[in-house]
Amino acid sequence: MPTPIGHALGGIAAGAFIVRRAGWPCRLAGRRVPIVLVFALLGMLADVDFVIKEGHRHATHSLAAAGAVGVVAVFVAEGRPLLWLASSAAYATHVLLDWLGMDTVAPFGLMALWPFDSTYYQSSLQVFYPVCRQYWLFDCWVRLAWSVWYELLIVGPFALAGVFLMRHRRVRHG
Repeated sequence: MPTPIGHALGGIAAGAFIVRRAGWPCRLAGRRVPIVLVFALLGMLADVDFVIKEGHRHATHSLAAAGAVGVVAVFVAEGRPLLWLASSAAYATHVLLDWLGMDTVAPFGLMALWPFDSTYYQSSLQVFYPVCRQYWLFDCWVRLAWSVWYELLIVGPFALAGVFLMRHRRVRHG
């Protein structure tokens, strides 16, 4: 499973490619927040289930949850359908990247089709390394650093291209 860095990059890539406009105002608690930061946070949001006692990779790691984020965006960003879609897509990248990741903790995979199906899904491709959770071990930190480096190489170019497109469009059109 990717690290939070990989998930943030995935959220940025999806959101930026859909919106392709950096200047959209986004306000949280009365403060202006860069839209790229919102996409990064949405890409990581599914892991909020770590604080829930039921376990990890359940309802928040589903396409239904990504759809729910889009519905919430309808109320937060009225009249901006591209932003609704981009928010949902940024969140959905978490599901995609976890599906493509190696899982070493049972049950393996994630409930991508919850609430319609409670089966755990995991790709046979296993593109991303598992995240070490034994933080007290030095070897764990080495593996985490390698995972982040690998995610920067795999997902980073897509996020960078999306941000470049956003900035390029803003410069060309005002």
